[in-house]
Amino acid sequence: MDLSLVTDFIMPFSLWVNDYLNEIALSIVSTLLVIYGDKILAFLKKQIGSTQPILRITLFVIFCAFGFAFLTAFLTPLVVEFIQSFEIVWLPLIVVALFYLLGYLAKKRGFI
Repeated sequence: MDLSLVTDFIMPFSLWVNDYLNEIALSIVSTLLVIYGDKILAFLKKQIGSTQPILRITLFVIFCAFGFAFLTAFLTPLVVEFIQSFEIVWLPLIVVALFYLLGYLAKKRGFI
């Protein structure tokens, strides 16, 4: 079976998705942080729960301001690398599947 017709149809979409891969990865990481941010903060709260209130507030602000930014900056290139590990012709399908997975995770956590 010759798949060149299918490949010829999908390739323009794949090239378009490839141009926006950094933005797509950033949106995936951001969505994951929205979905699981409360779990991360609960873990942080457990770790700093016995400290002085002013230190606890300071650590919370620092983590929210810089910790989530660091996680976003660290994880986004990893997601780009993961998506690029597939052949370019599969990029549209992979991206759509990842967003559906995010939707499933959000539904499972009660956001949808």
